[in-house]
Amino acid sequence: MRLPKFTYLSPKSVGEARAMLGEHKGEARLLAGGTDIIVAMKQRRKVPEYLVNLKDLSELSYVRYSDADGLALGALVTLDDIQGSAVVREKFPALSQAAAKVAAPQIRNSGTIGGNLCLDSRCWYYNQSEFWRSARAACFKMGGDQCYVVKGGKQCYSLVSADTAPALIALGASAKVVGPASERTVAVEKFFTGEGRTLNVLDADEIVTEIAVPNQPAGSGEVYLKFSYREAIDFPLVGVAAMVSLNGNGKCQDVRIAVGAASPAPIRTVKAEEALRGKEIDEDVLAEAAQAATKEVSPIVHIYAPVAYKRKLVGVLVQRAVRQALQAARSA
Repeated sequence: MRLPKFTYLSPKSVGEARAMLGEHKGEARLLAGGTDIIVAMKQRRKVPEYLVNLKDLSELSYVRYSDADGLALGALVTLDDIQGSAVVREKFPALSQAAAKVAAPQIRNSGTIGGNLCLDSRCWYYNQSEFWRSARAACFKMGGDQCYVVKGGKQCYSLVSADTAPALIALGASAKVVGPASERTVAVEKFFTGEGRTLNVLDADEIVTEIAVPNQPAGSGEVYLKFSYREAIDFPLVGVAAMVSLNGNGKCQDVRIAVGAASPAPIRTVKAEEALRGKEIDEDVLAEAAQAATKEVSPIVHIYAPVAYKRKLVGVLVQRAVRQALQAARSA
């Protein structure tokens, strides 16, 4: 498939990129690793007038850590660099695990942390060629007035399938967002809208420039687990990240659990966390938390997995993730 015609813009600084997006607001798309946008353009799901290349912006490619501030990742750091970073593996293993589970080595060598966070949502009616989609009326995400996944649905229910998103949420990460004349910080937990047409809180002229991850509590453990049918390439059917910290008595002092790819946005399972917090976690408590998670998450059907199966997966993976995070916390 060929790319559509577009004007290629290559800014030399973040300031130039911000200005270009402001000048061509709504007509421009960003090119970082290119693993998502290029496919979308070939399939005519995205047909921008302008493509703004960020690859030359070395100022957005860094991994910094300090005991005071935690981890700072430039948005252009590749997933392979995150996976291979000694400090990320040691201090933030859930993020390292999530980056390592994205697609395959070739894609991780190109794909960036900013790009993965902003990954377009997925649906088997949407992620198809222009010819395939022409056989039926347009869905919400393509400008139509219907959702084929949820019959009678009033919004787009396509799924956010980014592996790093649940890990970042469980770790309490935030994203630095810049526009032509403004800057703001958004908690990754609040970054996604749960509506496939808008997907996230970014305006059309804004860029994610940095991901910040705070240091985790002493005596904590964390993990990211992904279920997919294949070890490589596949997006998750369900992905779960968990962080558990213990007090001096071995009880759960704090916990954060995030579930991705099950619903239109990755979410924290607050009720599951409440079932664990302040308790000595045993198998009965784990089962209670898993049951709470299955009630909190509203899975959307997948071509390879019905809703009942995905709901069961959520409970199983939450139980496994918390158990493994707990073991890591006890060993810390």
